[in-house]
Parts: sequence; structure tokens; C-alpha cells
Amino acid sequence: MKGLKKILVCLDVRHTASRRMIGGIMRFVATHPAWEAQLAEAHPSDFTLTDFLDGSADALVIDGSYRNVPAEDFARLCPRIVVFVNVPPFRAGNRIVASVHSDERAIALAATELFLRKKLSNFAFVAPPKPAPWSEARKRFFRAALKEKSFKLNVFTPTDGATRQTRAAEFARWLDTLPKPCGVWAAYDELAKHVLDVCRQQKISVPDQIQILGVDNEPYICEHTAPSLSSVAPDFEAGGWEIARFIDAAANGKPRHAPRRARLAFGVAGVVERLSTMDINGSARHVAEACEFIRRNAAADIDVPAVAAAVQLSRRLLERNFRTVTGRTVLDFILEERFRRVKKMLKETATSVESVCRFCGFRSPTHAMTIFRKRYGLTMTEYRRR
Repeated sequence: MKGLKKILVCLDVRHTASRRMIGGIMRFVATHPAWEAQLAEAHPSDFTLTDFLDGSADALVIDGSYRNVPAEDFARLCPRIVVFVNVPPFRAGNRIVASVHSDERAIALAATELFLRKKLSNFAFVAPPKPAPWSEARKRFFRAALKEKSFKLNVFTPTDGATRQTRAAEFARWLDTLPKPCGVWAAYDELAKHVLDVCRQQKISVPDQIQILGVDNEPYICEHTAPSLSSVAPDFEAGGWEIARFIDAAANGKPRHAPRRARLAFGVAGVVERLSTMDINGSARHVAEACEFIRRNAAADIDVPAVAAAVQLSRRLLERNFRTVTGRTVLDFILEERFRRVKKMLKETATSVESVCRFCGFRSPTHAMTIFRKRYGLTMTEYRRR
């Protein structure tokens, strides 16, 4: 639309963090009609730098090296406002420049609090092979928080450039030396998964001997490991909102004497606890495994017998244990998970109600709409408009 101010977003949508950050930007734009957001990912891969930045963008949001073009090269063509994601801002002349980062102290405190609730007294941190400012900050704040409680921290840094087999052997030797039980926090989810894989290979019980925690809450990793992986979830969507809010304020001269270089930070949405840190046994563990199976497969055509088979219990025993632990039936939990997805799609997409129902695992959209209205007191269309 003519007259709208434009934010060009150059973030890699392959990563959950970037997608959630884009979601925060889009949510801001949806409530501020003076702005529109253009996603660079919508353009063909052969678009050139100047194709992206044709002079029409009022602001640019970019991570370190988008499509192998350094962020600085993009930024030099942007007319006024540049926000870097996880990249220190560079000298930009008269441009207004900001960098946005997760609050590493808040992330470390969230990890510390989880492990302390587990009554653990042994702790370890797995750093990435190539140290980075954010990972060093997480390690530093984690160590400081534990020191306040008179605990020490064991740190492991894998060899950079090592083969997967060599790295697995390194991890195995290190894990064998750890006093147990031990809480192991990895700098990010993929690294935590590697720890989990080595534990399984070495027959180290998780979570009985080692409790493992990651960062970023990447669903394609965390929900598909065995056991499923607990993770600290930074509030990436809030980060996206803060980016757009800063751009709006800078474009409108608010505050009037704002610095031309700024640092933005976003906190933690929460810790998503899964089986890798859950200290549960017996029937409670079977119920937790059933809940994990339902969350992963709710959009598929699953029913109570399928859940019972997945956790290797009879349907009758599963139903009894499930009601004892959760106070609900297995079917009710399946419906709750499906409706959670329905509500998310209704709010975030323009997909038809019938298609939303089918995408979320309901064979009969009409039946799903009837149950939804009974549960929530309004139709799906009314919920979408609310």
C-alpha cells in the first residue's frame, strides 16, 4: 500500500528462533497500520543485494550473514534504521543502529533454578567447540549462580574440527568422570542432543544419572529425542516485538534524543520441561511418555489404543494411571492438545476453519466445531475474530 513504511526482514527461517522473532515483528505490524513487513525469504534465491534493497525499505532487520552476504553490506544500502540480530552493531554513519540479543543472565538463571529444584549437587556445562560471546556469558552466569549456593561447575568444551566419532569418544570419557547424579546444561539444543545420544550409547541413564537441558526449545530436536529434551525457551517473539517497537520509535523520532546506537534484549518465555529432566518413576513415567506421544502425534489419526501401544501398556491400565496422575482421561488430553493447535492456527493464519480442523487431527470438522463450542462457549469463527 502506498504510504506505508516498510521493514525488510532478512532472517533465516530454517531456525525456530528466527521464525518466532519474525512472528513478533508481524504481530507488531498487524497492530500498527503505518507499517508493513517484507520477508526476504519470499524472494527467489538468485535475487541480488540491490534487488532486496531497492531504496523502498525504511528499516532493515538482519542476522550475521544473510545468503552469504555480510550484514554490513546489506546495512550500507539501507537508508536509515538497521537492527542486527546476535551481531554487534558496526559504525554506520548517520544511520540509527541497534543490536538485539537474548538476556544470557536470565537464561542461565532459568537453567540454574530448574536444576536446584531437582535437589542436585553436581552440575556441568557443555560449551560449543568454538566459544562465542553468548555461550561464554551463559557459562559465566551459570557458574556465578551456582557459586552463590556453594556449588562448583564442571565445564566441557569439545575439540573443534573433531570427527563425530572422536567427539563422541571425548564426551563418553568426560561423562564417565562426572559425579552422579548430575545436571548437565548444554549451550544449545543440538549440543544437548549430542550429549543425550552419547548417554544412550554408553548406557548412562537419563534422567536418573544425568539430567540434560538445552536452550532454544527447537521442537524438531526436543520432541524427537529419546527421552525428549528439556530446554530453556528464550522469548524470541518478544524480541521480534521489541525490534519493531524500536524501529517505530526511531522512525517517529521518539524519544527525541535517542542514541544512534542501542542494545536491545529479550528475556525467557520459560523452561519447557520434558523427560530428560523429569525425576519420575513407575506409573508417572508411563503417563509422561503417553503425554509426549500425544503431543508429537496429535495431528495424526491417533486414538487411545494407539497411545497405549506406544507406551506398552494395556488400555485399561493406561486409562487408570492417566486419570490418577493427571485427573483427566487420555481422550480428553488428546482433544486438549488438538484444540490448542486449532486455537493457534485460528489466531495466526487465514486458513479455513474446516482445513484447520483437518490439519489438527480431526477427521470430522463438523464434530470438532461442535465440541469446540461446548468447551469454550463460542464458535471457532468467533474465537478467531475475538
